[in-house]
Amino acid sequence: MVNIMRSLFSIFFVILCCFSSAAHSEEPQLYETGPSEESSYVRFVNATDEPVVITSSAGNAKVSLSTKDDGRVSHFFTVKAGSKLSAVIQEGAGKVAVSVTGKPWEYITIAVLPDGVGKVKTMLVRETPTDFNGVRASFALFNLDAKCGAATLQGGSKNTPIVENIKPYTVGRRLINPVKLSASLICEGERNMSDFPQLQAGERYSVFVLSLKNVRQSFIVRDAN
Repeated sequence: MVNIMRSLFSIFFVILCCFSSAAHSEEPQLYETGPSEESSYVRFVNATDEPVVITSSAGNAKVSLSTKDDGRVSHFFTVKAGSKLSAVIQEGAGKVAVSVTGKPWEYITIAVLPDGVGKVKTMLVRETPTDFNGVRASFALFNLDAKCGAATLQGGSKNTPIVENIKPYTVGRRLINPVKLSASLICEGERNMSDFPQLQAGERYSVFVLSLKNVRQSFIVRDAN
């Protein structure tokens, strides 16, 4: 049974990578791609108020992230599970090194954050998907705001909880119907309304919550390999 499940996941991820690679062909591949049955997936999120550049320590490949919503987030890079991945992140004149080792099927989001003294730091948020549904959308809330002790996302006229009580630098994900979603983000008693685009069945989405210069903001991206 385990081998059957691994085979099904392998087929799914190969198909997903094939469909999404064309949309992100402008981004260089930072790391050597491993066999699909032993892959992990790594992306970077710029949660600062300045553009950042990520350079692979294994070569000269670079990825630039802006400060405009989906421009803040790279696609997921497919990498060999079990390999130590290293990169250098630069914001202005400041640099910080980061390294991570991924497990098979693990999705790792490396958040680039201000450290409060004019430099940057990184935090890792890890996911290992356990389900897939071709008729529903996979919807996640990433809390990258240290001042938001328990982020909650509520949707619809009845404020039904979608994802709730997400601690800083963690993620909550669930399957929902593929609808055009209006939702409220609740952090420390503060409620902010957002209108999200039409969600598509079988797709994965991430909502990021961050705070810059004491202003809380959020945005949504479609996860892509």
